[in-house]
Amino acid sequence: YNNSFNESHNLTFTLGTTIYKTWGNGLFATGYDVPNNSWEYADIALAEGTSDAGVRDVGSYAYDERRLSFFSRLQYDYKGKYLFSAMLRRDLSTKFGPGNQVGYFPSVTAGWVISDESFFGESKYINFMKIRASYGILGNDQIPNNGYVGLLGGEATYVFDGVLVNGDAIGLLPNPDLKWEEAKKFDVGADFELLDRKMNLTLDYFVNTRKDLLISNISVSGITGVYGPGGASPTRNAGTVRNKGFEFAIGYKDNLSENFSFSLNYNFTTLNNEVLEVNNSTGFIEGGGFGVGQPAPSRMEEGQPMGYFLGYKTDGIFQNQAEVEAHASQIALGAEASPGDIRYVDVNGDGVINTSDRINIGDPIPDVTMGLNLSLNYKNFDFVAYAFASIGNDMVRNYERTLSDANGLNTVLNRWTGEGTSNTVPRVTTGATSNFVFSDYFVEDASYVRIQNVQLGYSLPSSLIGKIGISKLRLYTGVNNLYTFTKYMGYDPGASNGAPIGGGIDNGFYPIPRTYLLGINLNF
Repeated sequence: YNNSFNESHNLTFTLGTTIYKTWGNGLFATGYDVPNNSWEYADIALAEGTSDAGVRDVGSYAYDERRLSFFSRLQYDYKGKYLFSAMLRRDLSTKFGPGNQVGYFPSVTAGWVISDESFFGESKYINFMKIRASYGILGNDQIPNNGYVGLLGGEATYVFDGVLVNGDAIGLLPNPDLKWEEAKKFDVGADFELLDRKMNLTLDYFVNTRKDLLISNISVSGITGVYGPGGASPTRNAGTVRNKGFEFAIGYKDNLSENFSFSLNYNFTTLNNEVLEVNNSTGFIEGGGFGVGQPAPSRMEEGQPMGYFLGYKTDGIFQNQAEVEAHASQIALGAEASPGDIRYVDVNGDGVINTSDRINIGDPIPDVTMGLNLSLNYKNFDFVAYAFASIGNDMVRNYERTLSDANGLNTVLNRWTGEGTSNTVPRVTTGATSNFVFSDYFVEDASYVRIQNVQLGYSLPSSLIGKIGISKLRLYTGVNNLYTFTKYMGYDPGASNGAPIGGGIDNGFYPIPRTYLLGINLNF
């Protein structure tokens, strides 16, 4: 419904529905030791041995996902100056079990175009000015299917009449209490157009609270159940996380002459992340991995940033035996300390370095992100460049821990070799040592500025190409990942996986390649 009345009021009302369904199933089989490497022998029946010997692998899968949504939206404005919009959604998802499938998600926005008011008057400096505010709730169901029921996806071996028989066991543990994740978003901001609309400016303050955050494969108590090899812990509504901060964006464009024009856009965002609630009895959820047999390095815990690093704080290197004897005992970390070893801080002052001394030693969430776009046009030439910056994100050099017996970075050349030689890099030893427990020695500021891409193009004059039926022919060359400015010792300061709990851990990812481009754009 759409109507305007009294030449001032504009009203639009919408009712709608969306229906979504996707389904599929399949069967797969793998065989090994096929006698000949050719297509005629691509038959699992020709694989030697038996399934008991593990040379054949047969499996299947099936999925059925559906979503039904109804929504209504009301939009109103008075003379284009006072703006109001409200929306309500009802979503049903088969990702959740009975009683939890339906979610209701409202939102409301309002705005005021101040520059259209009579008291604002004409201004050659401020051409447009609007303030706005919004609040809304969005639902998230992006998790694996059938998480609320148990699935036979694990491997198991059973004994029948004294014979070992391979079979299936519980794979993904069920969670019948799964429900919608809610993203509650509040935003207040202002938009400006300045200097004959050559400059645009946007300011925002936002608070984004995610309630009942959905996270897969969270470790649970054995009371919940156990799964077979190849299985996994359930998906859970882990807790509540809040992000708040400021966004600032400014752009300028101009034609300096008939042949030359340019545009420049810059933005930055500040972010403060905090866990407000954890939905379990321990008050924290662990994640990530560091080395072998060590406690998980990352945590979701109330009052801390999401996925912060929990480890030991260091205080340089022991230079001699007298310093070792005067310090708290580090035997609980796996070995007695020796000169050249890392000295850990006795945080609680009990004279022993142990798990009670672990503290927040960093987090993978940047304090500020920035972006810069530049575009230049001169006659038939065009040039574009984009750069991105991440400031304040920490990274764990896990590759240095897991590859301790392999070749290392050249920083090892600065290791401690005797009293006074180094107070940052510990000695190298094949004996027992506590130098590889998770500490801030392995956590590094991974702030960086990256020139993401640069491209230069040239468009041939239409007078040359029009005769052959081509409306536009553009030649271009460019570079992706041109250069990264960072002090991070690893290959990629943006390398990460395992988010939201376990992000910011560098396992030795292959570095991002620099790519050179050469191409042609044709329009007929």
